[in-house]
Amino acid sequence: MLQPKSGRWDRQKLLILVLFLAAILLAVTALLHPKGEEPPGWVSVTDEVDTALKPFEKRIADKQAGGVKPAPEAAAASADTKPEIEGKKEKVRSADSADGKIDINYATVEELDAIPGIGASKAKSIIEDREKNGLYSSMDDLLRVKGIGPKLLEKMKSSIVLHP
Repeated sequence: MLQPKSGRWDRQKLLILVLFLAAILLAVTALLHPKGEEPPGWVSVTDEVDTALKPFEKRIADKQAGGVKPAPEAAAASADTKPEIEGKKEKVRSADSADGKIDINYATVEELDAIPGIGASKAKSIIEDREKNGLYSSMDDLLRVKGIGPKLLEKMKSSIVLHP
């Protein structure tokens, strides 16, 4: 009676050994297999992640270097500059775009006040909302500001622009 049990046990050991060797062979083959060319249109995930993280790495490096540095063109044009809100940090940036539109992400109260339909009170509310919730990612984000509805937003769109 011991003989059939040991025969079954030997087959199980042999099967485990064969499967283990097959796993090792597959792992070695995968590691040693030369990398072929990627199909057209494919991009390495690592490259995409590196590209996406570069702005964040620059911000971290700037903060570690002692603060955020102003852009060279913004430093030269002192009359057209105002603070950019990023958390609690500020950096100098122009709110006026080349086509005369006002960038709501960087405009001062005075610049926002010049937009049709926006007075000093709404301009302050826009800046408070921007400081509380961060930069606007779409013009529709202005709808969360008290006193700005769809009609006023449509009226404003010809005078404003968004830059990240």
